[in-house]
Amino acid sequence: MKLYTFWPMLKKEFREQNRTYRLVISVIVFLSLGISAPIITWLTPDLLKNLGNGATIILPPQTATDALSTYLKNMVQLPALVLILLAMGTIADERSRGTAVTILTKPVPRSIFVLAKFLAYEGTLIISLILAASGAYYYTSQLFSPLPVGSFVILNIALLAFLTLTLALTILCSALVRNSIAAGGMAFVGFLVLVVVPNLNASISRVLPSVLFRPERVAQLVAGTASLSETLWPLLVGLGLAGLLVALTCLVYHYQEI
Repeated sequence: MKLYTFWPMLKKEFREQNRTYRLVISVIVFLSLGISAPIITWLTPDLLKNLGNGATIILPPQTATDALSTYLKNMVQLPALVLILLAMGTIADERSRGTAVTILTKPVPRSIFVLAKFLAYEGTLIISLILAASGAYYYTSQLFSPLPVGSFVILNIALLAFLTLTLALTILCSALVRNSIAAGGMAFVGFLVLVVVPNLNASISRVLPSVLFRPERVAQLVAGTASLSETLWPLLVGLGLAGLLVALTCLVYHYQEI
């Protein structure tokens, strides 16, 4: 890799993230979801009591584990869609506007062009997720009880692996077509496959990061009874698949007409 072209490209992409407010949008969405999860969990019993329809709804006392489950549900859905919306035009738009030609004739290798874009979005994802996790952990500790730090970190690494996989898929779709809307649609279909298919096949579900978000797995992690191999394997597979998708994007873009 030619580092003398890689670092300027990476800096350019980070500046682009700030200039277009992608980083700000991502942080606001992630942080809002992270903070709201324990607050909503804490308020749910009172909200149900005040429905005023005469029905009696009895809920067991809400716990830190319930807040954690709400946090995971929040972070799997909307953040993935936000990532798709933010990244769907990262390559497609530059191809359609012709700016990719200008950059690649500097010369900048196409693989560096792709990697710089992916790592810039990955940086945005990591910053946003750290802030969301910090907010969720703080308010869960204040409203309920502190969660086991190790388990909470593992689950957030699983979220990172899942969302990184979604991001890599989106960038691949953006490299395949010139239209950002089409790229976003393809990435959304891919996201649905990632969410739905594991529920249809137990063999597939066991090796994807999303398996760690299941209530029984969350309970095991919080209790400290989760198997190391069953926890580590989905994380490695998720990150490995993301790496393969990025490599495939570099390969596809290398042979594509700009």
